[in-house]
Amino acid sequence: MDSKKRLVFMGIWGATFTAMLGDTIPQSFQPLFIAGLGISPAVVGLVYNIRNVEQTFLRLIAGSFSDIFGRKKLVFLGLGFLTLVPFIYFLAQDAFLPLVAMFVSGLGVSIFFPPAEAYASSLYPPEKAGTAMGRFHMSWATSSIIGPSLGGFLALNFPDYRPVFMIAGLLTGTSMIIFWLFTHTDIEHTNGGKMSGETLKMLKGFPTTMRRMLGNRRVFVGAVAVFSHAFCHWGLLTFIPLFGAKLGFNAVSIGLALTANALMIAVGLPIVGSLSDKIGRFTPIVLGLFVSVAAFALLPYTSTPWMLIVLMGLLGICAVLEFPVSQAVTMEALPVSDRGSATGVWGMMMSLGGTIGVFASSFILSIAPIEWVFYFSAAFSLLAGFVIIAMKGFFKA
Repeated sequence: MDSKKRLVFMGIWGATFTAMLGDTIPQSFQPLFIAGLGISPAVVGLVYNIRNVEQTFLRLIAGSFSDIFGRKKLVFLGLGFLTLVPFIYFLAQDAFLPLVAMFVSGLGVSIFFPPAEAYASSLYPPEKAGTAMGRFHMSWATSSIIGPSLGGFLALNFPDYRPVFMIAGLLTGTSMIIFWLFTHTDIEHTNGGKMSGETLKMLKGFPTTMRRMLGNRRVFVGAVAVFSHAFCHWGLLTFIPLFGAKLGFNAVSIGLALTANALMIAVGLPIVGSLSDKIGRFTPIVLGLFVSVAAFALLPYTSTPWMLIVLMGLLGICAVLEFPVSQAVTMEALPVSDRGSATGVWGMMMSLGGTIGVFASSFILSIAPIEWVFYFSAAFSLLAGFVIIAMKGFFKA
């Protein structure tokens, strides 16, 4: 990578870092804040699912449109939406504005990430997809190390949480400045406003295109892997704070648990991404799923904050073995010119898995203690591991 490309990558990385820092600062207390506005714990999960549902439908569209009209434009628009979210929470007095905030957050994440991933990936050679995604994802993983703990400590001084949302919004806004400063001189290579490759076919007939793309064995197994990961892991941001509060843990302890999860992801991303380029994608994904079984099964027996922190760290290792590697599988299956579509397909399946998983977990929470949410995740991870083993041959080109 030459110096110009390195500078552009730094801009994408820095913008993602600051945007996600603002997003993660409220994580340790946000479900509790929403519940305090009159929403039951089981319904809090459904509120979070607004964001998940949007990503299911919009990530693929955003990724494909970025191939046509330019990734920089969509990245900047996504950052704008993300900047609004903390300020909406700051103003919330009842259940309505949190719903609006989740909707705007879903727009922001959906519009920002597929173009940003494709933009970052385009700066690397095609055979370095795992390395590119490993380094890119370190941006939000690193901010996720800082955000939850910082938010937890701030919550001690601002127990009504509103000033913390204001701080988060100001931090998120700096992402737009960073992205512009580092990338405004870069001449983007797009499809010139014309539809090509998988993008053209997708927009002509979405259902047919999805069947055809998922008919590609590598795309399909990557989709199954990320679906399985998201099904179990996406609910952690909702249910771990609720679980920790039930055990009597404060926002700092919950924030440290979320930080441990993000820390293991950040440390592992560049290692696992590069390693999977060498040893293949199958082994990391299967290992991540089976270790998740043990971690989820042990969560209900948590008795101290440190035990929660350790188990969340272990789940972070599992996450980094699963989602960036599955993304590399998907991206390798499509031409470089259509990597926006590739990240869109992968992101759509990730969002679909997270959406269905949170719906299922919310239903379990409505009829059983929260501990059963984690038992359910352990069982699903076990099943998914065996399914991936049965599809081992799909990983070959």
